[in-house]
Amino acid sequence: MAHAMRQRESFPRVGGVDAPGRGASSVRAARVRRPILTCALGVLAIAAGCQDKLRIGEYVWVEWCGTRHPAYILGVKDRARFRVHYEGVPERFDEDVPQDRILGRIKGEVPPVMPPDCVTRALGVSPKASASARAPSEYKPGDRIKVRWRESVYNAKVLEVLGPNRFRVHYEGHEAAWDEVIPRDRIVTKWR
Repeated sequence: MAHAMRQRESFPRVGGVDAPGRGASSVRAARVRRPILTCALGVLAIAAGCQDKLRIGEYVWVEWCGTRHPAYILGVKDRARFRVHYEGVPERFDEDVPQDRILGRIKGEVPPVMPPDCVTRALGVSPKASASARAPSEYKPGDRIKVRWRESVYNAKVLEVLGPNRFRVHYEGHEAAWDEVIPRDRIVTKWR
């Protein structure tokens, strides 16, 4: 009798009447499918929420004036907009960009990249100036300098002279990922 009761409880009810001939296996299948479906939806929700989010200070490629340019994330405006500083150009070109213009993280060294033509024109520099046309610089590779970044001053070393007013520098005590191309106006002074 107890066995009959257990079996009777597993039947679906149709119109208030037990229906043993209808769907006992479909009830079992639904009991199996429901947890699988719930688990699958949970995994999708977790995957969507756990995307590797971009953070302040990350070095990324950004689409800028039709070219790919390295930049640092300075701030997060909301989930889809970021404040970036383009490497090698003055801070006045910093801007808020939508996430779809961020093309990915930069891993490893990046060769110096010239600013886009629209920026070089705004700076009054010939976009196609050759290395031989460059004037000599007061700094040379190996010089130790103090560099302004935002409201702070950091010790740095000149790695490469890219022009009379552009330098690739390494910040002492920091990873090579923070090396950047800076304009002359960010150099405060030489130091020993």
